[in-house]
Amino acid sequence: MSPNATFRFLDPEILRALPNIEIVARFLVEGLYASRHRSPFYGYSVEFKDYREYSPGDEPKLIDWKAYARTDKHFVKRFEMESNMNVVCLLDVSASMGYQPLDSRRLNKLDYGRFLAASLCHLIVKQQDAAGLVTFQDEIGDFLPPRQGQRHLLSLLARLEDMKAASVTDLGNVLKKVSQRLRRRGLFVLISDCHGDVDKTIDGLRHLIVQGHEVVVFQILDHDEIEFPYENLSNFRDLETSAEVMMDPLRQRKDYLDRLNKFCTDIRNGSTGSGADYRLVNTSDPIEVVLRDYLIFRRQR
Repeated sequence: MSPNATFRFLDPEILRALPNIEIVARFLVEGLYASRHRSPFYGYSVEFKDYREYSPGDEPKLIDWKAYARTDKHFVKRFEMESNMNVVCLLDVSASMGYQPLDSRRLNKLDYGRFLAASLCHLIVKQQDAAGLVTFQDEIGDFLPPRQGQRHLLSLLARLEDMKAASVTDLGNVLKKVSQRLRRRGLFVLISDCHGDVDKTIDGLRHLIVQGHEVVVFQILDHDEIEFPYENLSNFRDLETSAEVMMDPLRQRKDYLDRLNKFCTDIRNGSTGSGADYRLVNTSDPIEVVLRDYLIFRRQR
């Protein structure tokens, strides 16, 4: 990366706080370049797979002469080919992500998501895998297919600089369209507040998972959404539909928190039940802690 390039959402402090842990695929990947992930194909690598009988045309240097001494037959070693992994960040840029928190020092959900996506893309490119970015509202917005290299990372970071939260969300529709456009098996990282129809959202996640993709869901909610700290009689407006409701926060707080808890539980259970990883993220949580905890969890598993 050029030393003169400065990008607001790639924070050196966040990167320094992350452990030196690579994001490794849990599935067999079918990449074009040599990397560290297991592939369904055979080739040359450091990891021995098995033997097969020698066939005319095989290179003599591949013959295992110790096996020949034991069996009087020619056997060739096979190694598991390693490959690169596609990692695509799906970033929600709908209006609800632009909620401005009561504490002006705290990031809104969109900015938090942009820091998260930028850090992930940097880690992926650093380990020589391919990073991609898809932004969405009710339809796919930006579509940057996964590629390797610093120049592509610069393009991703530049795109993260220039976006605003607007319009409504249709997460289920977007996930289905993404699954149709990106067929090669990879890792999808969903960064969204997941507002909308829960059943459609989970159905969209399943479309990705049944195609062999791995999915991680970071459900980002503002600290105000989680704690509901309001006290005075107020008008609450839906940022996506502009619908308004007058309510007394003190009287309605328990009902609100019960509904929010059910909503998050449904998203979590639907995600994990489909085979995805799930993390509920509070915007008051340090981004480096969220990423570090997930990377450590992934390594231990």
